[in-house]
Amino acid sequence: MNNETLTIFVGIIAGCMIIITVVIALIGFHAVKMMQKSQEFIGVVQNELSFLTTKGASTLYEVNDFIKHLKEQTTPISEKTLSSLHEIHDLVSYIHEQTRSLAMKASGGIAKVTVGSLAIGALAQIFKKNSKN
Repeated sequence: MNNETLTIFVGIIAGCMIIITVVIALIGFHAVKMMQKSQEFIGVVQNELSFLTTKGASTLYEVNDFIKHLKEQTTPISEKTLSSLHEIHDLVSYIHEQTRSLAMKASGGIAKVTVGSLAIGALAQIFKKNSKN
């Protein structure tokens, strides 16, 4: 009776180990799929963020140049108009600086996301190698 009980317990433990291994393999498979999808999403977000940041900075730069050109062309204007023009120029300069700061933060964020996506890619490769073995 002792050997039979021991055999049953060992069988139950072995069955549980097989079930746990299958569950871990399924979780790993789904994790690899999710990592690949997240890498694709991160790539799209990086491209869009870079494009938007560059476009915003260039647009503000063009507006700033236009205001400078407008200031140079309008010499016989009233003091109030000149003051308003200076305020607009200062406002656009401030927005330009904020956009440049945002672009720098975004590029830092893109670098962090790139590092994260590389880490996710490395994990995905590890899971692929482990699931093949």
